[in-house]
Amino acid sequence: MEKFQSIFWNTIICTVLLWPGAALAQTDFSVSRINPALSKDADAVIRVDELFWDIRSQAEGVERTRLVVTIFNEKGEDRYGSTQEWYDKFRKITELSGTLYDANGKVVKRLRNSDIEDRGDGIAGDDISDNRVKTASFGKKSYSYPYTIEFISEVRTRNMMFFPDWTPAPAEGCAVEYSYFRVKTPAGFAFRYQECNGAPGVKKSKDAEGSDVYEWTQKDLARPRSDDFYPLPPFDRIPLVFTAPADFEVQEYKGNFNTWEDLSRFYYTLNAGRDLLPPNMQEEVKTLVKGAKSDREKIDRIYKWMQGRSRYVSIQLGIGGWQTIDAMTVAKTGYGDCKALTNFTLAALKVAEIPACAALIRAGKEAKIKADFPSSKFNHVIACAFAGKDTVWLECTSPNTKPNFMGSFTGSRPALLVLPTGGKLVMTPDYKAPQNVKESRALVKLTETGDGEIEARSRYTGLQHEPRVQLIQYRTKEEQEKWLVSHINLPSMDLRRFELAEGVEPEPSVTEKLSLNVRNCATKTGTRLFIKPSLMSRTFDMPATSERTSDFYLPFSDYNFTDLDTVSYDVPANYKLETTLPVFQIASAFGSYELKTSYENNKLICARKVVMNGGRYGSKDFAAWVDFLKKIRKADRTQVVFVENKL
Repeated sequence: MEKFQSIFWNTIICTVLLWPGAALAQTDFSVSRINPALSKDADAVIRVDELFWDIRSQAEGVERTRLVVTIFNEKGEDRYGSTQEWYDKFRKITELSGTLYDANGKVVKRLRNSDIEDRGDGIAGDDISDNRVKTASFGKKSYSYPYTIEFISEVRTRNMMFFPDWTPAPAEGCAVEYSYFRVKTPAGFAFRYQECNGAPGVKKSKDAEGSDVYEWTQKDLARPRSDDFYPLPPFDRIPLVFTAPADFEVQEYKGNFNTWEDLSRFYYTLNAGRDLLPPNMQEEVKTLVKGAKSDREKIDRIYKWMQGRSRYVSIQLGIGGWQTIDAMTVAKTGYGDCKALTNFTLAALKVAEIPACAALIRAGKEAKIKADFPSSKFNHVIACAFAGKDTVWLECTSPNTKPNFMGSFTGSRPALLVLPTGGKLVMTPDYKAPQNVKESRALVKLTETGDGEIEARSRYTGLQHEPRVQLIQYRTKEEQEKWLVSHINLPSMDLRRFELAEGVEPEPSVTEKLSLNVRNCATKTGTRLFIKPSLMSRTFDMPATSERTSDFYLPFSDYNFTDLDTVSYDVPANYKLETTLPVFQIASAFGSYELKTSYENNKLICARKVVMNGGRYGSKDFAAWVDFLKKIRKADRTQVVFVENKL
């Protein structure tokens, strides 16, 4: 399912050859015809971008695309220099062609069939797929800039679970002259669409045959700004038209996606009866949970058992990658994709009489779905088990993840529970500042010249532990050290030793220990020693301006956190405190900052606490956000001054 969905969503390709009756686009592709306001500083200009979706019936559709792009440099070539179409037993590519024009709009080359690459869709040894991909490309840097390329494709599909979406918005650094989307259906045929983020409104009509026609058109979109701090996610920012089926057919299955309950019911029907384990394994599960004191303990045992006897393999076979391999096969082979491993886990939970179900989800960092527009935009399946009133989420593709930890990949988002009578959207565990904690303590032994030896110990939880747990699980010692050095906020540093260890508590955590030598840990100037209380603390980028006309977004995965940093300096005995000890307290709607310092018996103790609350904020709040950052920066730059005691 993962790869199948990526074609339809992650690369929202909006291009199409005009069919009879479609709006007339230009055919002269000389560069001189481009409006200078569009081509100025652009990597590429999309001249024609058309998508035609012809719904023939509930069981068949044809998608036809045409993309014409003038490319000005290597960045534009990297973005638009090739195109891909995938196919399987449900999708047939009936046309894929390419034409290259020079700066004057004259044809330089047309791709032959032998120029188009055709390969299997598996990208690694752990992929099993019956998909194939055709790639049309003219190669890199083979033609002098600027030049124009045109790609045309037509695909016939018998999998009507998925309809194309459209956006006229160009990629960063690119502009659009003309973008067009057209849907054609039999008279009275019901399908669903939704216009978002300022997308142009639909124009409805009938053609000469009586078919219903829906059209969206956009012209002259300049390249988006690339210097925007904190832009809204594309999902909430770029113009989009979503389309989805009402009633549909695929193979011998019929369904509809009018509601989330309908979609859930279809997925359940598609996979019903595949959750039976072989008899010997059923006995193994019963023995496994014998003596467990609670349903939660049974869930934890089964999850750990499943992780230890199976591995993830991406499998894209059958009905769009949506129908799971049965639990018997997974029990025999020991591997499966997200659907199969989830189904295998559910089968084991069923033996243990633990109520549980599959949950469809859109995985990825801060990925989203339209909660008010039911459609098959999911790309992942997880398990949801119930222990009394408690819900336990299980990521079945990971051999290491602890039960009920979703993290940035599947946390804080809607999931569709799959139930026989129709499921519902529910939220996976949320990860806010109190869950994403860094708590660090550092002991710094300063020399009279300001150099320091540092022993630091930090504990990370929630989303803050994810980068380091991935280092432990997937990186060598050398790779771990390289990553740590690049992420330690200290100049002139020598990392002598380090240690990373996962916690044994139910809630996932990582403990990090560092031993460092730091030159100029404190600044020596004459007889004075300047010490920073915020040593090794997280820093924040400062926007160039405090003015803003649009909403801004602080990503939850980056800005929902709590940092608790304590640094203890052993100050050389021949220095005495010269300045007052700094104290700061800053509060805002975005979070809070607190710095406390104390000094006694040649030990300077600095305690810093930062709490951040990510999310979407209005343009009127931007000046307050910048002011908050300025105050934090000022507090972090404060220094405690010691002077040599010459008595």
